Amino acid sequence: MEVEFCLENLEKCLCDCCPVQNKSRGVLDKMKIIEEISQDDLDSRMMIEKERIPAIYCAGSNSTVKDLNSFHECQCEKCMVWKENNLFSGEPAGYFCRDGKFKQ
Repeated sequence: MEVEFCLENLEKCLCDCCPVQNKSRGVLDKMKIIEEISQDDLDSRMMIEKERIPAIYCAGSNSTVKDLNSFHECQCEKCMVWKENNLFSGEPAGYFCRDGKFKQ
C-alpha cells in the first residue's frame, strides 16, 4: 500500500499542527510560502513538489528541515490519513517526518 500525496490527504493531515514540528523555523517558513501561494491560486498547492510541503510525510520523503523536535509526542496515531491507510501495520509506525515514507 502506498499513501497518495493529494489534496484530500493534505486536508486530513495533522503534520502541520504536530508538536514535533510546530516550533520548527524551517517548517514555519515553508508554511508561510504555501499560504502565500494558496491565496493566489487554490489549485497551486498541488503543483508544489511534495518535498517542499511540510506534511503527509507518510506519502513522501522525510523532512529536509533539521530543527524538528522528536522528543515531543508524534501525532500520527491521531491522523485520519494514518487510520484510513492502516499505517499501524508497517514501518515506520509514526514519526514519518523523521523516519521517512511508510513501507508495508
